[in-house]
Amino acid sequence: MKQNEILEKIICFSNKVNQNNKKPNNYGTNHMLYPAEIHMIEAIGNHKNANASELSIIMGITNGAVNQVANKLIKKGLVEQYRMKDNKKDVFYQLTPQGEIANVEHSNYHKEQYSHMEEYIDELVPEEINIINKFFDELIKSWPSK
Repeated sequence: MKQNEILEKIICFSNKVNQNNKKPNNYGTNHMLYPAEIHMIEAIGNHKNANASELSIIMGITNGAVNQVANKLIKKGLVEQYRMKDNKKDVFYQLTPQGEIANVEHSNYHKEQYSHMEEYIDELVPEEINIINKFFDELIKSWPSK
């Protein structure tokens, strides 16, 4: 019985995450941004002077996917592309002022989203934290990946 309860909760949580990942959000700009877009903004904001190849490694997506998402963000006025004076081959990306706003608001969104769980975790004793960490390690290890 306990196993089924836990597995049902894992599936419920997974479904919530999947549903959330399909919905666009407004992060303080006039644009609704899908998770792939806001996470590209986050990666560009966190990795200054990263080119498309580096962003593809950071994000775990192809160069083509980086370029596709970046082009959408350029059209929305949230990202700019540029080339280095000493490197005319590679394309680099930087956030516009509107992109910076979206990045900050996205960070605030996560702080608010995680605050309850952080408070809960702070109340746990080390043994409970170890059990939870071990459980998630096993879950991650056994979770099917494509």
